Amino acid sequence: MSAPAPTVPPPVPIPETFFGRQSEGRAVILSARAGRSVVLVAPTGYGKSALLRELAPALEQLAATVTVPKVAPFGTFLVDLAEQLAAVPDFRLPESKHPDKKPLDAWKSAHKGTDARARSLVAALREYTQGGTAAPVVLVDDCTGITQSMVPHMLALAEVCSLVVAVQPDTMRKAGLSRFWGKCDRVDLNPLDRAEARELVDALTVKYNIVAEDMGAYKNRVLSLAEGIPGEAERLVRYVSTHDLVKPSDIGSSFAQQAAQREERGIALAPVLLVLSGVAMITKYVGLARGEMDMYLMGGVGIAVSMVALPFLRKLVMVR
Repeated sequence: MSAPAPTVPPPVPIPETFFGRQSEGRAVILSARAGRSVVLVAPTGYGKSALLRELAPALEQLAATVTVPKVAPFGTFLVDLAEQLAAVPDFRLPESKHPDKKPLDAWKSAHKGTDARARSLVAALREYTQGGTAAPVVLVDDCTGITQSMVPHMLALAEVCSLVVAVQPDTMRKAGLSRFWGKCDRVDLNPLDRAEARELVDALTVKYNIVAEDMGAYKNRVLSLAEGIPGEAERLVRYVSTHDLVKPSDIGSSFAQQAAQREERGIALAPVLLVLSGVAMITKYVGLARGEMDMYLMGGVGIAVSMVALPFLRKLVMVR
């Protein structure tokens, strides 16, 4: 008889690492409930994608919710949107002349080109909501690639569904997009506050099994460097070693020893420089009194050299 297979323990669940964003999430939900579209604005790493994932279950309570990765290229966006909508109960893609094919394949065969596909999806969404069904919510994880040519189609989609799109601030300044942005409620994501950022760092250290000699110092260092940006906090915890983040003190190091040596040299050299400057001045005035031009010029040159050399020597020996 063969030995029984060893029992494999269940995988350890990954701790949740989403914190904060209550006010921003509430704003998105209120806009979607009112049937309006929303644009989430923040630089990379501020948690736009994480917020969309966090909000999806709550939005599902309001209406059918689908997620599309990107708005560009627009043809791919329309196909992804059609594929997601095809799985929504009671939603039907426009009928085609190919009943033997799957609905998505038949739709793609019957509607060639982005314009035809966009118009057909708008018509299907309008038909879906005519019976009183709530308009779907379409989450677009990355709308950075939006262009002026997409605006008419995006405006048409915003009439028959609630779009929740995530963009970077630079995208808001692109020419020819103001009509679409004006159709959307704007929600800006700011850095997390100190308490939320600390909760996030605590969860990340558990998630990635971080062990440091001084966990308090390590976490404070991550908080300081991340400045409340969730993506930066995760990058630091996941990819930067604890030693690189919390380095040993410089006390007693070679840096401190060199600094002390410079200071000692400066203290020892100061009287010598002062005496040499005084000798040069005396030489100049004695030469002037005696009418000896060689002595007078020698003293002047000594003073000039002192004026030029003193600042340089001071930099050389000062503690940096």
